Amino acid sequence: MAETAQAQVARLVHLVAWMSQRDTGKPVPYRSAAKHLSVSEKTLRHDLDTLVHLTDEYKPWLSSLNVVFTAGGFMLTSQGPFRRPFRLTGDETLALIVGLATTQGGGRKLASKLGALITKSPAVTRASATIGLGPTPSEHVEEVLGLAREALATHRKLEINYCGSKGEPGQRVIHPYQIVQRLAWWYVIAWCEEVGGFRHFRADRLLEAKLLLTEFAPRSDFKPITRAGEVFRADETISATVAFSPSIARWLKEKFPGGKEQVDGRYLVTFQVADPAWFAREVLQYGAEAEVLGPESLREAVKRVV
Repeated sequence: MAETAQAQVARLVHLVAWMSQRDTGKPVPYRSAAKHLSVSEKTLRHDLDTLVHLTDEYKPWLSSLNVVFTAGGFMLTSQGPFRRPFRLTGDETLALIVGLATTQGGGRKLASKLGALITKSPAVTRASATIGLGPTPSEHVEEVLGLAREALATHRKLEINYCGSKGEPGQRVIHPYQIVQRLAWWYVIAWCEEVGGFRHFRADRLLEAKLLLTEFAPRSDFKPITRAGEVFRADETISATVAFSPSIARWLKEKFPGGKEQVDGRYLVTFQVADPAWFAREVLQYGAEAEVLGPESLREAVKRVV
């Protein structure tokens, strides 16, 4: 029996709607799509060919349709009537509720409705993140946190250059599990491949972060932080020694009277560093007249600013 146009239109609607709702941007194999739609691969390919060759008369019905073919599959999205519904992450939903609750007019009423809907949602076994309200992160910290959130959501490894409190080598590969805030500091709770254990990394001490393509398998022994007091105190200062040249030693003695004068005329000052970014600015204002002697993590922090 010959196929009717009505039957093909129904399949096309199903195909476009299904593809537009998918959470991944990866191509779908022809075989998998055909199985999901309960059609043969030959029929699926014919339907895709029909979509690509639609006349101008029918294209507005599938506005902003985008079809991409790959070696073993295809991608199909639509920004028209079939586009994916607007969704918010848990963090974004909480931020929206808090924002609405502080506005005038009907904001509080809407926030109350959203909160009531969230309480009716299925319970989760454990929280994936603890939300803290505090100072807005700097641009660098926000960038680092953005990469950490993506790594956490996609289970991808993160390569970092970390300025640790003991001056240990900074290059590490970590598996992010949670992002928390304690006082003014943001932390990435992650499994560290170098030490073979979970560590709390302060976000402002991540000098560099790179999202890797390699995925990691979530560990069953991870215990999420549920209270701010559980965050390890990684906010202690780092001792750093800076040598100032003889040409400016005289003025530095007045500014930092607790330093040590060397036989070669240089003046050594030990700083207690809480913020690597501040330390880099402090040292670089003296140009070539100042040299960071250690630790290596802070030497690297200064080099990366230059």
